[in-house]
Amino acid sequence: MAIFFTAYRILLLVFISIFCLNYFWNQDKFHSINHTQVTNQTNKCYVPEWNQLETSSITNTFWNSMSRLLWMALDLSKENNQNYTSVVLIGAYVYPEYISITLNSQYMVKQRLYCRYFDCKKQEISGSSWQGIVFPESVIHCPRRIGAEFVSVSKYKTEDFPNPMRLKFRNFEKPIHEFAICVAPLYGQEPKWIQIVEFIEHHKMEGATLFYFHIGNISDYDRKVLDEYENNGDIEVKVLQEKYERPFYAWQLIEIQDCHMRAKYHSKWTAFIDIDERISTQNGRISDFLNSEDNRKVAEIQMPILNIAKYEDAPMWYQNEGQVRREMISNKYDKTPGPSWNASKAIIRPEKIGIMSIHYAIALEHGYVSLRSDSSKIVLRHYRSTQHRENLNDWDKEHTLFGSPLPQEFSSELTKKVFEKTKSIYEKVPVNCSTIPEDMWKSRQFPDPCQRMLLTW
Repeated sequence: MAIFFTAYRILLLVFISIFCLNYFWNQDKFHSINHTQVTNQTNKCYVPEWNQLETSSITNTFWNSMSRLLWMALDLSKENNQNYTSVVLIGAYVYPEYISITLNSQYMVKQRLYCRYFDCKKQEISGSSWQGIVFPESVIHCPRRIGAEFVSVSKYKTEDFPNPMRLKFRNFEKPIHEFAICVAPLYGQEPKWIQIVEFIEHHKMEGATLFYFHIGNISDYDRKVLDEYENNGDIEVKVLQEKYERPFYAWQLIEIQDCHMRAKYHSKWTAFIDIDERISTQNGRISDFLNSEDNRKVAEIQMPILNIAKYEDAPMWYQNEGQVRREMISNKYDKTPGPSWNASKAIIRPEKIGIMSIHYAIALEHGYVSLRSDSSKIVLRHYRSTQHRENLNDWDKEHTLFGSPLPQEFSSELTKKVFEKTKSIYEKVPVNCSTIPEDMWKSRQFPDPCQRMLLTW
């Protein structure tokens, strides 16, 4: 009898699973849409060829659907945080077969929202709305719509919606970057200018070609560095701001989800690390390491952490070359207890990961695996402050430390690059007022620049 009931329960579970999967796989049929008028609604907008695709689902394989159902059933993405906030859009990304919208919400996982679609003039495309499910937390995936250039969300089909956001193009046949980095939100009172420059130049030497920055809080002085790199096309910057205050770690959870979506189909490999961390390979560059580990089934590579004691804050302002050489974090600190797996970080294939967290991937797409790399190949150097921490101040006193500097040749080249960049940004050359044609200021009735200069910064 016990065997009979066990078999019965198994069959019942299988039946329920098949029913749920069938519902999820075909949920576009439960929300039928008349798309015949879509092109007429957008006839006043130019619709490029890439935007003439219509899809009816957010999953393209049986196993993707099954995996998504399983992750939901196991509650693998549930934060239940900041539940007093209204829904605000953080980002919107269009991929080859679907769209992802990232939200500021941290309490809506598995709740239903309508995807809303708008043309180039922010006019809603008639009959295009689609009801989807927030999953993972802070993310909703939506089908593609012909002519959609802006998107938004709402709880009900006819409800008001947040201001539509323009879709960021990620409809690439293959990623245009081999390796990029998602940087945790910048916050706190410590100056960031020299850390940002050293972070970017270090990883450019290791092979990174793009950096995704999310700003929580930063000074105008530090922002000049980001503006310079953004103007050069080295970084993308997203400002995280809204009327609802939240602790820094809550913003980091949102940043993880947004940057995961931002990197999909844009970067083949993407690391998720903080501004005080540096990826360091033992032989060659990161791209060489990734190619050596990649067997087309690897979705995540976890890196051991090398905590390095950091005893002081960075300087407030740029002064000169000597100061830069002294204050560079990699020149100033190298004492460590050795590699550890506690609070390690990961490099991922973004489109092969179902759910990402701060330190590792929570869920991988079907058929892919996660690897742990050896510290002889790659480590994450974490210049970990011994002060101003939320926990474990003076952590270094619990360990025996030894020196572990960067290779001399790498360090020398890095120092040169950091100084050149900081000098070009912060060292101003006084204007020679005598070279300004008189007609330029007299015709505008401006004062003589040799007597009174009207500076712009």
